[in-house]
This record gives sequence, C-alpha cells and structure tokens, in this order.
Amino acid sequence: MTRVTWLICLILFIAVAAMLTTPVTAEEAAQLSGMISDVEGSPVQGAMLYVYNSPDVRRTAEFISSLTDKDGQFSIMVPAGKYWLVARVKKGEEYGPLMPGDKHSGDPVEIELVSEGKEELDFVVADLKDAIRMKKEAMDRSFKVTGRIIDKNGEPLTNAYAIANKSREITRIPDFLSAWIDDRGRFTLYIPEGKYYLGGAEEFPPGRSYFISQEITADADKSGINIVKKETR
Repeated sequence: MTRVTWLICLILFIAVAAMLTTPVTAEEAAQLSGMISDVEGSPVQGAMLYVYNSPDVRRTAEFISSLTDKDGQFSIMVPAGKYWLVARVKKGEEYGPLMPGDKHSGDPVEIELVSEGKEELDFVVADLKDAIRMKKEAMDRSFKVTGRIIDKNGEPLTNAYAIANKSREITRIPDFLSAWIDDRGRFTLYIPEGKYYLGGAEEFPPGRSYFISQEITADADKSGINIVKKETR
C-alpha cells in the first residue's frame, strides 16, 4: 500500500468514526420523561429506564436513562423512532437477569417518538413480594385454590408460581399470583369469584414466558388442581 493510499484510508476511517460518534442533535432527538413509582404509588429513587429498538429486552439496551431522583423522575433524549421501554431497579449489575430484590415494570411498553417530540410516561415497578402484597386485600374475600404445578410427565417444576388472569393474554403483572411453589410443586392462590385463565410462570415478571393450563371458575374453595406446563409462550 502506497503512502498516499494509506493516508486516504486513514482519512476515510476518521470520517466514518466521527459520523458514528456524533451525538444526537436537538433537531433529531425526542425527549422522554416521566415518573417511576412502586405499587403503593410512592416515587422510586435509583431506578432506570431501559430503551430498546426491538421487543427483545433480554439484552443490552440501546439507551439507558440516568438514575431517577428522589421524586422518581427520569428524562432521556433519544433519536426519533420506535422503541420498547422497560423500567427497572437493579441492586447489582445494570444488565443480566433479575435477582432477588430487583424490581421490574413488566412487559415492554411500545412507543413511537418523533423528532423534537416530547413524551411523558409513568411506570410502576414491582418484585414478586410487591405483587403478592398488591393482592392482599382481595385475599380476605377470595376463594382458596390449591394444587401443584407439574410438567407434561407429571413431575413438579423446580421454580415456578401459579397465576390466574381474567384474560388469556397477560400484560405486565397477572391479576392474581401465588408465592413460589415448594419442592413438591404445591401452590396456593386466593382469587375472587369469577372465571379465570389458570397457569404458571418460571420468571418474574412473567413477560411472554408464562403458560396457561386451563380455565377455572372460582365459586368455592378448590383443591387438587394440577397446572400442567405443556408449552411456553
């Protein structure tokens, strides 16, 4: 390679690198802001908004907001486009699976942002204990449903919880859910009178990984119910 050719390649490389690292200008960007709160409505300090360019949110985000302030407020500038948003409170690493104590807003929220636009969205983050506490008041006037969560071979799952939802499709947190099952797969659910889709999940929040086993009518206490994992969404 001649000296002239080498210099041309170097100039082109620097030009491309400059384009890739040029920050988003105000004319190109959209502002996304809002508040992150817990299930009791209190602002959450130290939460972050994760912004993805696809529904796959089990990976590194394209953009992450700074930590929310004492009022739970966040604000972030991103290029115009379609995004999927998730709020999280991570006690450890910013990335990776949810760990005990981490909180999550559930299924990603899809949004279309336009240049120079301003959007405000609020998020509620919860962990499994929070979600159970949300249903505590309803337990006093509910029916008790007990049984086991098993696989198609009749063996108990090792890590799961039961869910009951008014609709087959679940967004964010199910209407009702149990604590984690024991080593024999046993669960206890408390649900008000009505018809529900009964199933289970092995992650919290369940996202799209939950499974529906059957429909159930809660009109009395029920026992010996088997929730069978046949497929995962």
